[in-house]
Amino acid sequence: MLVLVKITYNVTPLTDVILPSPSSKVMKTLILSGKLFPSLANLVKSRDKQKPLFISNLGYGDVRLISDGSEVIKVKANSRLKATLSFPFLDGIQNEITEGIYETPYGKFSLLLDSIEIIDIKSLKNVDDYQNANMYVKFLTPTLLSSKVLLPPSLASKYKQVNSGFSLLPSIGLIIAYAYRDYYAILGNTNGEEYASRAFKLGILINAFTKIVGFNLRPKTVIIGRDSKNKLRETRGTVGWIEFDVVHDKFKRLAIKYLLIASYLGLGRSRGIGLGEIKFELKKRNE
Repeated sequence: MLVLVKITYNVTPLTDVILPSPSSKVMKTLILSGKLFPSLANLVKSRDKQKPLFISNLGYGDVRLISDGSEVIKVKANSRLKATLSFPFLDGIQNEITEGIYETPYGKFSLLLDSIEIIDIKSLKNVDDYQNANMYVKFLTPTLLSSKVLLPPSLASKYKQVNSGFSLLPSIGLIIAYAYRDYYAILGNTNGEEYASRAFKLGILINAFTKIVGFNLRPKTVIIGRDSKNKLRETRGTVGWIEFDVVHDKFKRLAIKYLLIASYLGLGRSRGIGLGEIKFELKKRNE
């Protein structure tokens, strides 16, 4: 059985703190230090671009605490923040669910378990009442999507060294191609020409069958740490929302299945530090 786990914590700083950017480093540091879910440490350290792991930034509701470099992230003592972790179920992981007060390089925090969600991936294949609904995707944190994902596999090696950056106005095909990659990362199958070819074809076909209903997208810069010379590192991605329909039943069902996975694991690059966090829902049409 293929199962995802989503764990949400209430995170409370016990003193006034200045958070790092991204603020996901608080939870990431606890994992790497062995204080929280030590079994996830190797997954956190992995250099695999498609690892099935999401660590959210700290935040209030849908507002995530990230910095564009113009100011630091200040949080007062006893503010109630939330953070989520999503990953495939591992044997014995239930024994690593803990709560308590933890020291970090960023301050002392109280962690209290808020919720645990168990998702059987196979159950996501059957989504009812989707025919009379549009798909709505909200990008909560900057989402890093490279259009090179839609390059034909036969040309991938030829243009491997071309740095096209990240798309700040992503097509629906590009979004779904990345969601597809999330799905197959859980299965451990993200390499090989056949996989790349299917992702490419899916993106092109989804683009061909998509009807955009509305959108409000904008670029946003986020600080992601410092380099070896202590200079701030930044990246730029998409935030906002887009509403659309896929007017082909087979591909609409596939798009929904993959986006449901992405709503747990995020989209694009740097999901392990909280970028690419999305909310996904079906919106009923009035017809």
